[in-house]
Amino acid sequence: MENIRVRIAPSPSGNLHIGTARTALFNYLYAKKTGGEFVLRIEDTDLERSNQEYTQNIFDSLKALGLQWDEGPDVGGKYGPYYQSERFDIYPKYAQILLDKGYAYECFCTPEELEAEKEEAVKNHKAYVYSRKCMNLTEEQKAELRAKGVKPSIRFKVEHKELIFNDLVKGELKFDTNLIGDFVIMKSNGTPTYNFAVVIDDMLMKVSHIIRGEDHISNTPKQILIYEALGAEVPKFGHLGMILAPDRSKLSKRHGATAVSDFVKQGYLTDALINFVALLGWAPSDGVEIKPVEDIAKDFRIHDVSSSNSIFEYDKLNWMNGQYIKKMDISKLTDMALPFLSKYDSKEFGEFTLSKMSRENLEKMIEITREPITTLSELEHDCAYFFGEDVDYTEGMETLQKLEAKTVLNRVMELINDWNFNDDESIHNVLADLRTEFKEKHSMKPKETMWAVRAAVTGRTRGADMAKTMTILGKETCIKRIKKALEF
Repeated sequence: MENIRVRIAPSPSGNLHIGTARTALFNYLYAKKTGGEFVLRIEDTDLERSNQEYTQNIFDSLKALGLQWDEGPDVGGKYGPYYQSERFDIYPKYAQILLDKGYAYECFCTPEELEAEKEEAVKNHKAYVYSRKCMNLTEEQKAELRAKGVKPSIRFKVEHKELIFNDLVKGELKFDTNLIGDFVIMKSNGTPTYNFAVVIDDMLMKVSHIIRGEDHISNTPKQILIYEALGAEVPKFGHLGMILAPDRSKLSKRHGATAVSDFVKQGYLTDALINFVALLGWAPSDGVEIKPVEDIAKDFRIHDVSSSNSIFEYDKLNWMNGQYIKKMDISKLTDMALPFLSKYDSKEFGEFTLSKMSRENLEKMIEITREPITTLSELEHDCAYFFGEDVDYTEGMETLQKLEAKTVLNRVMELINDWNFNDDESIHNVLADLRTEFKEKHSMKPKETMWAVRAAVTGRTRGADMAKTMTILGKETCIKRIKKALEF
């Protein structure tokens, strides 16, 4: 049986983009489905843009999503090193092999000469391909140019033919190599170009399947030609459609978060995020969309991945994240929620801070506020009235200024000392009695009665279960807030 080996090879020039995460996920799913190996390689040859901080972000983001690699920079493996910058001594050897075999040649053209060629092609309304003016230079001519200090690049000599390959996602693809032209594989400064380095790395790491975005399709024929010239087995390629914003433009920060770490900072659960990303271009056979990565891997079929672009629907992600929040174990969810409530640990909240709330009440607070939220960051607003002695009455002001509210709150103050704040059910019952009383005696709608109580205690007219909210706050705090509300 074929030994399946796939890889993800991000460049550490920015935080891990959600599109790269989708590519990593599909490689991971394919490896898990086939019993293959998932390799991480860091392509950090662009020394000006590469940053160790971004490398760490790649590690952290992939791990947070549950995409653990079998081989990579931090775990090692028999085909390392896994940082491309540590492999620079490898590429010249294979460039020399291509030179010796006649598949490549030295090019002494200056940037100015090449630019002139491109301008001429544009002037004549032709697609630019290199003129091959250096292909037949004699050794004497080369020596003369070297004596002048000109350092050559190395160009791959493209054989003119129709190149055909079967893409795992898009089916049969054809390329006319006449349109490619002889391309540079080693720059004059001795560094490899992307198309050359990636082939050598994938070849030596025995990568069998390359699943990546369709923006790489134009690179594929060049890479296949290099494989063939080296006598190496050509891996199977699969190109995924792009991820677009809801307006069908390129997904960018103006549409919202785009990096995995940004989504996490905004309160998206990584389980929900990876579940959502799996559905960008693929659908489960049973139609059930919400499921863990392990179950998705069992069902994953690379040939069923759509070749079309996918729309990143933030609304659907929010819905799915909300579903995960509703179903999560309350203790785990509370732990995850704490960082989003950190502002409530400052001195301005006096004795009513996050750290002074009991674990029991913390979990109860999260339990009663999680129903409507779609991200954990929303808890900062939805839990605000649980902290501090006073609350902001801006939202509930209109309700509190009504005469009916004053009547309700005065009645509450007559009864509240007898209420049992250690029992949610007891508070629930006395509030139910209060609604009934005001409906029968004052013809007030039950919701109007509760709006008055809620506005006084929380400063709002909607929110979490009122009985449980009051037991968390306690009798003393509720009384103080109602008294203050009555001043309005």
